[in-house]
Amino acid sequence: MEANIVIMKCSSTNGFVGVRVQKMEDGDWHRTWAFKINPKTANREGYDSTMIHGSLCCTEEFPGCPYCGNMSLYYCCKCKHIVCYNGTDTHVVCPWCGYSAALRTAEYLNLSAGRF
Repeated sequence: MEANIVIMKCSSTNGFVGVRVQKMEDGDWHRTWAFKINPKTANREGYDSTMIHGSLCCTEEFPGCPYCGNMSLYYCCKCKHIVCYNGTDTHVVCPWCGYSAALRTAEYLNLSAGRF
């Protein structure tokens, strides 16, 4: 089993979230858990160097964002980070970098956590 932690930001509170992702038999990455995390802890644990190539499907066990409960996410094409998403807005502002854009769907991601 291959599993990693990627860092997401809450779109409502700007809180940092650790998202456990697991590579399943279908070859895609699936979100299995989410928890509040301190950025210093994330850096110390090496979560800032996580690389994910593929989709980030949601499992039935995934509890959503621990701050606001959002079950969906989006990927900022400018700073390459993920953000929880309410599932209804068509225009978003990334809490990581401030980039403002209309949402587009993507089935495959090249996610590099980078520094936060």
